[in-house]
Amino acid sequence: MPVKGNQKPKAEKPEPEKKSPAKPPTPKKAKQPAVYKSLAKDAGAAIPIDVVHEGQSVQAKLAKTGVYQHVLKLEAPSAFSVVKTIVFTEGPYEGQQAIIIRPAKAFPFLKIPKELRARIYGFYFAQKGVVGESIVLDGKRANKEIYAKTYADGSKNRVGLLGVNKELHNEAIPIFYAHTLKFESTSTLLDFLSQIPTSVRPLLHSLEIKTYIKTTSRNAMHFLSEARNLSRLRIEQGVFSEGDPNKAAKVFYADAYKFLEAIGAAKGIKDAGVDVLDFGKTAFTFKDDKKVAKPWAEGLVAEFKENLRGRLK
Repeated sequence: MPVKGNQKPKAEKPEPEKKSPAKPPTPKKAKQPAVYKSLAKDAGAAIPIDVVHEGQSVQAKLAKTGVYQHVLKLEAPSAFSVVKTIVFTEGPYEGQQAIIIRPAKAFPFLKIPKELRARIYGFYFAQKGVVGESIVLDGKRANKEIYAKTYADGSKNRVGLLGVNKELHNEAIPIFYAHTLKFESTSTLLDFLSQIPTSVRPLLHSLEIKTYIKTTSRNAMHFLSEARNLSRLRIEQGVFSEGDPNKAAKVFYADAYKFLEAIGAAKGIKDAGVDVLDFGKTAFTFKDDKKVAKPWAEGLVAEFKENLRGRLK
């Protein structure tokens, strides 16, 4: 056995060369979007198709392929077709090339029968594409203007049809306001009635109010007296919270007498306004022995309406 001292020393392994840190990749410059400028137009007749060209210059640029090119874009609110290109052989534009474009012809909408136009309005104004679907007014802008958040989904200019001309406006607006309009409360209804023109209020057909709020109910109902063609007013909750139908009729009449009398005068029947009213299950409640709120039985609601009729005759 060899002596340990005679063992050959192990050869030292060379240290691996230190690699220099990899250089970070050079970030690619973001491609700037193309800038387009409108082509000059002759004054006079309206141009139905907008022509825009890329860049500030109207001159074509030499491309890498050896040809000159210039990017043009054609844009229009209605369909159009590119027919052909020609070169003028005479006149002020002799030797110049033109692209012939055929704009879409306006459809003679007002020449079709009025009954058919009415059906088209119904489809056009349909909420979510469903004819007769209610419109929920659930938004409020900074200026307190009430609007329907989702009504314009898919068509931001949905009600722009009403501004085309006077004839179309007069035909379409009654169909638009024939939809059932839903409000969160009498406060929301009051804001809405305050912002619409007085001429629109008689066009209202059917309204639904989720919560009847005492502090705003009287003013809201006073405004509704101008909605004399209303055929349905539904209130879901909050009208009265005791079990006395006679007292409930007295309180409600104090808020709504102007509206109820206006409906009666418009229909020629004094108590016709009561027939317009529709109430949800929790519109009238009372507290039982355990102080739990319970809805009225149908008989109590019927008694309330009879008491209300008595005040109108």
